[in-house]
Amino acid sequence: MGLFGKSKKEREKEYMSKINVADCLTQNFELTIDEVYTIMGVGTVVTGTVSAGMCRVGEMAKVNASGSILETTITAVDAHTKERKSNDCAYRTEHVGLGLRGISKEQLKKGDTVTVQNANKYGM
Repeated sequence: MGLFGKSKKEREKEYMSKINVADCLTQNFELTIDEVYTIMGVGTVVTGTVSAGMCRVGEMAKVNASGSILETTITAVDAHTKERKSNDCAYRTEHVGLGLRGISKEQLKKGDTVTVQNANKYGM
């Protein structure tokens, strides 16, 4: 136990058990975009809360942008939590920022969705 309650390892283990990673692996990833930024050195970054599944850096994703489907690669994942170590993954219920390759800020808007096909990908 840490000086002020649970240790970091205990808090991280508790947090990850609430996420249910095994369940996230069997669901397709979906994130609804809240905001879109351009960050020098990173490119186009979208933020939002993950509503289902999980994604990893390097995975191919599709963005449903106002009826058209844009294909991209996830180049960065920034989970806005101190409850776990960064592992370049985003899980259901987390508020995250995703770096997207090959898409400009002007092509995206609030309400568009980012999806990744996870079902059957991990053999579960």
